[in-house]
Amino acid sequence: MVYLKSLYLHNFRLYEEAYVEFCPGVNWISGRNACGKTSLLEAIHLLASGRSFRTHQLVNLIRHQSSHFYLEAHFIKHGIAQKLRMVHSPKERKIFINNTQCTSVSNLIGLLLSVVLSPDDLSLISGAPQERRQYLDAQLAQVDPLYLHHLSRYQRAMRQRNTLLKTKNLSTIEGWEYEMANSAAYILKKRLPLIEQLQNEATPLHQLISEEPVALTLNYRPTGKIEGDPNYFRELYIEQYQKNREREMMLASTLIGPHKDDITIAIGSKEARYFASEGQQRSCAASLRLAEWNLLHANSEVMPLMIIDDINTSLDAERCRRLFQQINKLSQVFVSSTLPLPEEFRDREHMVICPGAF
Repeated sequence: MVYLKSLYLHNFRLYEEAYVEFCPGVNWISGRNACGKTSLLEAIHLLASGRSFRTHQLVNLIRHQSSHFYLEAHFIKHGIAQKLRMVHSPKERKIFINNTQCTSVSNLIGLLLSVVLSPDDLSLISGAPQERRQYLDAQLAQVDPLYLHHLSRYQRAMRQRNTLLKTKNLSTIEGWEYEMANSAAYILKKRLPLIEQLQNEATPLHQLISEEPVALTLNYRPTGKIEGDPNYFRELYIEQYQKNREREMMLASTLIGPHKDDITIAIGSKEARYFASEGQQRSCAASLRLAEWNLLHANSEVMPLMIIDDINTSLDAERCRRLFQQINKLSQVFVSSTLPLPEEFRDREHMVICPGAF
């Protein structure tokens, strides 16, 4: 059991200084637009994952004309009180867990898990392949430090290979290809079973939220001829890299590997990206996020924080009601909305939080 008790923000987004306490159940963050609701959720997710769900540049989170931002969270995990702090300036970021400074963002893995459902999740269905790859990577990185290691190694080796392709200097390219193939094989071995698990978890959730008795189908689409026994993925990647050197030299870019793979998502027999309505796509995205929560919980034995941003724009009223019924089964939940607390949550321990009042 994980319970986020309180959060302190200093020079974060529009907050000069704020302190807020949370309840173990549903924390309903209510207020007008642009009052800081999403920023509060963003701070929670940033501490849990080391990443923002709104920007890749953390310097953008520093309040205007401030030198840095500071976040501090107090939480209870397995009955033990703990503290997590983060200081970020344009020059550096420091993270402290119980007064011990972390050597890497990867030290956060498994400490506080979180899942975010936001209006931008429509891109999971209708967006570019990168959005779906990041969806898989974020889940795997939260529970597997080695996955994050291989992801980083793969990207570093690929940058080196691309430089060699551009300069047409192939004297050391084979070594980088071996490093890429080793990490690419690990990444693919982890992604493939996750796809199957997500499909199994998301299908019944989608049927409940959408009230459509159809299955969700997720298919992984690797670039190149990477198939068959996972034990041979490394050799297959090496073969593909060597085979495609001439063509890739002309483009100065690596065209095959996990960085180019995609996932197709179908509702029934039709690919959701092209044939589903926006309401169907949003129901599908919500189902995938709930499936993500279930799998993170199963793989870590930690109940993730469920963060839902601007729920009113994500789903219509009826789908919201059915989503709330599923959320009510989860542990600690944080929801931002311009509307009052719905009836579905009134019988459960809850807290209504109004940014600007603290």
